[in-house]
Amino acid sequence: MAIWIACSTLLVVVLSVVSAGGQYCSSDLCPRGGPHVGCNPPSSSGGPTCQGKQKARKVLLTPALQAYIMDEHNLNRSNIALGRIRPYPSAVKMPTLTWDPELASLADANARSCNYGHDRCRATKKFPYAGQNIAITQFFGYRFTEKDLIHKFVSSWWSEYLDARPEHVRKYPSSYSGKPIGHFTQIASDRSTKVGCSMWYWKDGQMDVYYFVCNYSFTNIMDRSVYQSGPTASQCKTGRNSKFPGLCNASEEPRSIMDP
Repeated sequence: MAIWIACSTLLVVVLSVVSAGGQYCSSDLCPRGGPHVGCNPPSSSGGPTCQGKQKARKVLLTPALQAYIMDEHNLNRSNIALGRIRPYPSAVKMPTLTWDPELASLADANARSCNYGHDRCRATKKFPYAGQNIAITQFFGYRFTEKDLIHKFVSSWWSEYLDARPEHVRKYPSSYSGKPIGHFTQIASDRSTKVGCSMWYWKDGQMDVYYFVCNYSFTNIMDRSVYQSGPTASQCKTGRNSKFPGLCNASEEPRSIMDP
């Protein structure tokens, strides 16, 4: 079983507030270029590439699977916030990730293209700096549940902590050469509070293919910290999550883009 993964990093040169007015086809949503993935997206049954695939279909992410996706993310976030992922420092204010239907809808607009790759723009009025992780796997002769696949995808993103270093968390690098680290930092970002995902399936010959897309309320920001380090949850204003004790409660306000 092979997994290919990629992340989207926003290259911020000038920090400015993006106008979130208008629909997805408004150029205001994509000041660094489009098209926006939600502007004239593929049909709900799949784009032209999907039509050429065998048995192409959307994998239904039930409320239970949505909860599992959030749990997979939040467990990792809690562990690093608690200082359990050595050598990374603990985090003072790591919010709990919760589900966002709009981010999930835009993730689906990407996934139902049946083309593996990042969309150029997925900004929303509420989340003008939305981030994205994508992964695809193909295999033959095995059977995996949706939970199995979600766990493999999220774990493959998170495992990049083995290749990153604490200095990458203190300041996300503006120039970097090496093994991918951006999926890990995307999940570990204390500026993110929301996630929404989509999964599609098709057959390529005898191979079973699953494509997984997750959008986040905030992306990696170059030359900014991924999260603020210090005593665990010491700056949580809403209290701590009882299930994931390294995290603040879901109502916690995240850091702004202007924070270092």
